[in-house]
Amino acid sequence: MPGRRHAVRGGIDCWGINRMRRLWQRFAAGLTPGVRVLLSLQAACFLLALAGQMTGTVDLHRWLAMGAPEVWHGQIWRLVTYASLPAGVLDFAMTALALVMLGPLLERHWTRRALWLFCGIAAGGAGLVDLLLAGAGAPTLTGAGPVMFGLMIAWTFTSGLEVVPGLPFGPMTVGQLVLLFAVLSLLMSFFSAGFIPALVQAAGGLAGGLYLWLRHKWLLARASRAVYSERIRRLEL
Repeated sequence: MPGRRHAVRGGIDCWGINRMRRLWQRFAAGLTPGVRVLLSLQAACFLLALAGQMTGTVDLHRWLAMGAPEVWHGQIWRLVTYASLPAGVLDFAMTALALVMLGPLLERHWTRRALWLFCGIAAGGAGLVDLLLAGAGAPTLTGAGPVMFGLMIAWTFTSGLEVVPGLPFGPMTVGQLVLLFAVLSLLMSFFSAGFIPALVQAAGGLAGGLYLWLRHKWLLARASRAVYSERIRRLEL
């Protein structure tokens, strides 16, 4: 009997391990290469910063966090690199969730480099707003909240009219869902941190939305010029 119980327990453990392995493989297969890089960067910075704080050996905030005095003294990389430092466990979890849910969709719609460029623009736009509005004594800025706002805006640009079923409060379009999420998030940020942090968070989405709008206009103008030139060439023939 003991041997049989041991065999059954071993079989159950093996089945659980195999099931977890299949779930992980299915999860990893759904991620695009660009999203994997972003998730790995977030996880590495989060774990390294946490380990550095616990051991007192490494301080990533000293080199990557957004601080107005440092940027004015030439450390312009901080306008973007602050987004690689999660502001906490909740910020890391929310950013990872947004990347997993929206990143593959956007990368397949665009390209890997286009996704990275968009995330950099969203982070840089929020960093620039923080640079212009925050005073010299303001706390340093960390967290990928502005990038998350940007991803939500990009989702609206690509799938704004699609209906999202199965929501507790009924089906909504992507645009309506993003608007609801943005309002609730900004209100939470405003009442917990103040007006400027809430504005900085929103600036990421606004910067991303402005970039997508200008890109759309440029593509339309380019397409119209190509059609016009082709018609002129045919008339000349």
